[in-house]
Amino acid sequence: MHRPSTSTIIASTALFFSLVGTGLAAKGTHPTPIHYVITTTKQIKPSVLSSLHGSQGPRGLQGLAGPAGAAGAAGAAGAAGHFTGTESLITGAGTAPAATIGAQATSVASCPAGTSVIGGGYSWGLGTIPANVTVVTDSPQGTGGWAVTIQNNAATTIGSQFVAQALCAS
Repeated sequence: MHRPSTSTIIASTALFFSLVGTGLAAKGTHPTPIHYVITTTKQIKPSVLSSLHGSQGPRGLQGLAGPAGAAGAAGAAGAAGHFTGTESLITGAGTAPAATIGAQATSVASCPAGTSVIGGGYSWGLGTIPANVTVVTDSPQGTGGWAVTIQNNAATTIGSQFVAQALCAS
């Protein structure tokens, strides 16, 4: 191995002092600030990074509703109900329409005070409705009774009467 020349030693020494001098100047004596480019948050100290969060902004708008989900499974059957009140079948006054085409007649069965109608219908005296008769209404009257209206569609006398019946319960 051979020894470096004097000029190589002087040049290396000058290079060393120029680099050290530039490093010292950059540490605080440089006339303009030095800017660093941060390309990832891993370059920032964790304690500094956690202090960089600002205050929470305003709440955003409500998003659109998503699609409906599938229907759930059917639930178990409930316990059988039971009626604890008293029931009574009330029969209205018997009536028959006049022997005129289009004549109507109504029978009403009214529930006693303190009870309410829970069902109803009618009964025909001969067992079956004659062919020339139409039942116009067969329905509750509010909560207090049952009404049935029939119509005679012929000019003949109807041979029997009908009665409204109300099933009332307390």
